[in-house]
Amino acid sequence: MERVRTRVFRNDWSALTPPRLGQWTPELRVSVVVPARGGQRRLDLALAALAVQTYPDHLLEVVVVDIHTAPPLRLPAARPRNCRVLRAPEGVWGAGYARALGAHASSGDILVWMDADMIACPEFVEAQARWHHTHAEAVTLGRVRFADTGPTDPCDVIARARTRTLHDTLETGRHHEWVEHLVRDSADLREADHLGFHAYVGSAAGLRRSLYEAAGGVDPDLDLGQDTEFGYRLWQAGAVMVPERSATAWHVGRATTTRTRLPSERFRTEVLAELMPHPHAYRELLPAHRRRVPLVHAAVDVSGAPYDLVRGCVDRILDSAETDLGLTLVADWEGAGSPAAHVGDPQLDLRLVQANYLGEPRVSFASTMPRTGFPSPFLLRVPVAWGLGQVALSRMLASAERARAGLTELFPATSPTRDAGVRLWRTRALARALRVRGDGEDLGDVVAELHGRYRIHAGEETLTDLSLYRSVPPPPRPAPDTRPRFTDGTGDEVCPAHEPEHAPETGGRGRIGSWLRTWRGRPRRSRDHG
Repeated sequence: MERVRTRVFRNDWSALTPPRLGQWTPELRVSVVVPARGGQRRLDLALAALAVQTYPDHLLEVVVVDIHTAPPLRLPAARPRNCRVLRAPEGVWGAGYARALGAHASSGDILVWMDADMIACPEFVEAQARWHHTHAEAVTLGRVRFADTGPTDPCDVIARARTRTLHDTLETGRHHEWVEHLVRDSADLREADHLGFHAYVGSAAGLRRSLYEAAGGVDPDLDLGQDTEFGYRLWQAGAVMVPERSATAWHVGRATTTRTRLPSERFRTEVLAELMPHPHAYRELLPAHRRRVPLVHAAVDVSGAPYDLVRGCVDRILDSAETDLGLTLVADWEGAGSPAAHVGDPQLDLRLVQANYLGEPRVSFASTMPRTGFPSPFLLRVPVAWGLGQVALSRMLASAERARAGLTELFPATSPTRDAGVRLWRTRALARALRVRGDGEDLGDVVAELHGRYRIHAGEETLTDLSLYRSVPPPPRPAPDTRPRFTDGTGDEVCPAHEPEHAPETGGRGRIGSWLRTWRGRPRRSRDHG
């Protein structure tokens, strides 16, 4: 992901100033990806609308992904200058795969999504692309409308687009109710909370390719709900979502659940909840073993730490009242496999740690500290010498959501410095901070500037300094003495150096006599006990 210059507080996109429509010179190439299955007539109308865009045609590419239409889709005469059809491979289906394939096969710096049954206004591409020229983290959300009827001839679409009368023909006022409600209640998403990604609708949206790749791209295995899940990952990657009302596109024809991209409640709780910890209402209905993306990604650097200290820290995290978490232990795990480890060797402690947690499904091992918690909403970094109380993490999460903080810090009440505690980073804030931080800037200060900071002073039951209570490791064992040992008549051990060189051969003394005295002094087992 490329660096950005302008610092946007949370999702307040008003800090950005895009150029005015028709009064700027675009430079970036745009690829419009259009998934299509059947509907040649509607596709002809969609491509006719794209043929008269105000964006320069030498910077515009349109890729239609044909999802097994029979007969195959063809390009009409009225189409953009740079336009082609890709045929989806056999055995794959769905809009998710089509969008992923189209993005992979296209070459534009900016990706714009559009459905094949839509007619776009002439400013559809330009209105979105101006934001992406301004800010690399911007995700534009075009205005989606629904019309039962509309133009039936591509030439009519082109004529109405040029005379700016498409709106008069198609506008009915019908729209996505939940999107409009969310946008309206959050001041056009400028005050959006952690659920702001629900405004993302993939049938009319745009973003930089660099942000698309940073978020991992559209999931090709999801047909229904891929917009919601990809919007969630864009949000965690630090996207600034901008509603762009000048980019209007109309679905022409009867609206269905598939076209409106509204998954059922069962689909959200059974499928999407595995990949999205938010919203909590859906995740709470899912068994813990099916939560593929945890709410919190915790990380502990255990390099050089004694085994008992690591156990004290890690076990407290795993026993937390907040169970929706995964834990990464960071150390040189390859070096821990050395067979030469012995008592007192730090590598032996690592081997013991790894052996102890290999069977714990929530624990993973890494050689470097994760930069962010992506795709989890939160990254928890715990110094190995600190022990969290059972409700400490739940308290931090509640404070982070209540304050909408990008960084929530938990300090002991007697902490002399601000760096001596536990930090809960909001993933989207941390990802953006890494892209704007300058040389020498403290990462925590940058996150606070972008998303706010909240500090908690904890008591001993909430945060414990484990280094004060851990047991003292035993002293190193001496090397074993392999020399033969002997005992005198009293059973005391005698060093062989004090043994006579030649034992007398008479009187039953010497080594045999000593052995007899030792044998007689041993307790005899009772016959009753065998």
